[in-house]
Amino acid sequence: MIAPRNLGLALALALVATLLLGAAPSSAQEVDVAALAASIDEQRLRDHVAAIDEPRGAFSEPEQLQATADYVQDQLEGFGLPVTLEPVSFADATFPNVIGVHEGALCPERVFVVGAHYDSVADTPGADDDASGVAGMLEIARALSDTPLPATVWFTGFTMEEAGLVGSFNMAMDAEAAGTAIVGMYSLEMIGYTTDQADFVAVIGNEASIRLTDAYRRAQEAYVPALPSVILTLLGNGQEQPDSRRSDHAPFWDAGYQALLVTDTANFRNPNYHEPSDTIETLDFTFATNVTRALLATTVEYLTADADRDGEPDACSGPLSATPTPTSPATPAPAAAPTAATATPMQQAPDAPSELPDTGQGPEGDGPFGPLALLAAVAAALGGWLAWRRASG
Repeated sequence: MIAPRNLGLALALALVATLLLGAAPSSAQEVDVAALAASIDEQRLRDHVAAIDEPRGAFSEPEQLQATADYVQDQLEGFGLPVTLEPVSFADATFPNVIGVHEGALCPERVFVVGAHYDSVADTPGADDDASGVAGMLEIARALSDTPLPATVWFTGFTMEEAGLVGSFNMAMDAEAAGTAIVGMYSLEMIGYTTDQADFVAVIGNEASIRLTDAYRRAQEAYVPALPSVILTLLGNGQEQPDSRRSDHAPFWDAGYQALLVTDTANFRNPNYHEPSDTIETLDFTFATNVTRALLATTVEYLTADADRDGEPDACSGPLSATPTPTSPATPAPAAAPTAATATPMQQAPDAPSELPDTGQGPEGDGPFGPLALLAAVAAALGGWLAWRRASG
């Protein structure tokens, strides 16, 4: 994850609101989401992190970065998914976005992106940032590989996020230019670190992504109720909260697509952020497993929802950008066989971006840490109440 400014205060306030107000009810549906979520395997997550837990900067460790891209490709192909390599060039480096294509059964021309970046900051193993997210993306791809879904899913390892969201910028801008119907995406950005005082995942969307945010809320409550989630909806594209733009979802916001940032809050909790100490031994894999299960359930919930009750999933016919109104619970996923058509990402190497999105204060992570103390204090004060709420149902 690229570096910070001031998100902690917003997270603290959202935590209070989430705990005190609760969340909207959710619904389970026809695809056996509970069984799919349960199939997310903690040991597999650990094994994926261990396989790429080494420095892999685009300019400092290019061979390791390419080896990581190869690992992601091998895993996706091993799940039976055709893989597209989308070359991305920036400065004097070229590495691929690695995309496993799960073809849609009803509207394969529409695409949902499940993404995580596979590079790290120079000289840091990046176990949390972002090997944990890559592991989650791969586990969701494995678990859903044999499940028909209405729209196409691109399981994506983004490249050169730490250089300024380069891989995701290329995908989002090229998709916008080509008129690709991306119905939503989420970025798994550091999902493995917890503390005793603050055990929650932050899920951040903009107003245009409210349908996707609602799908996460329903899915998490229905299938992973033990996972505390702080859910934020921001005005515009997060310009007033620059920290909210510090991962691969931001270019999709800017292109007008629905997208979520899913994060353990990075530097606001993790003292190993962008440090050599960001190792596998510091991670909480039970927490990462729960986050991954919630996101798998979100993927199915969102792609099968039929809020207008017209018998067709909204992902197949609804607008790409949402209006700021909550959706109704999802209906059962249609049991349709995959069509013969194939939706694939861009094949040609895109041009290097002429400009990169505003991503906050740059890679040094020197933003103020006062909000972190407030966040921890709020979480600690409400921890007992949250435990009581869980116990009482």
